[in-house]
Formats: sequence, structure tokens, C-alpha cells
Amino acid sequence: MIATFPRESIEFLPVTVTVDGATVTAGVTFAVVASPARPTTFIAAVTSGPTIGITVGTYPPGLYEVWAKVVAGTETPVINCGNIRIT
Repeated sequence: MIATFPRESIEFLPVTVTVDGATVTAGVTFAVVASPARPTTFIAAVTSGPTIGITVGTYPPGLYEVWAKVVAGTETPVINCGNIRIT
């Protein structure tokens, strides 16, 4: 199921990022791009207590993909975390 938000809304959206089956919260940045574009610019994760995610808001209506980049030692995996729809 795709999370849907009205374009007038500004909300925290928690995003779970896993690498090799383990949840990661450190060294994570996010990109939100119009589907099906590939991410080029990543921004710092928003935190709410122990949870990381993105702030949904100010996007024009459309389908977007949420991407995470994890800096972990010598590897930098880029992970597609799913879609959101702005109405």
C-alpha cells in the first residue's frame, strides 16, 4: 500500500531502513524523487525520538519514490524504501 498525503499536509513519515536484515538509523540520508527518476541529492534524516524518516510536505501532486543512502564503513548502499503519493 502506498502512503498518501494531501499536498497541504506537512507530516513526519517514519522510514525503516534495513541493511543485511538489520535496522539502521545512523549514517542514513534520504532522497524523495518523482517516480521513476533516480536519486541524485540526499538530505539528512529527520528524527523523532529513536525513529528516522522524512518530512512530507511542499511536494506537488504525484507519485514519489523514497530512497535511503547508508554510509557504513567502506560500503554505501542506496535502497529504495517505497513510494508515497501526494494528492
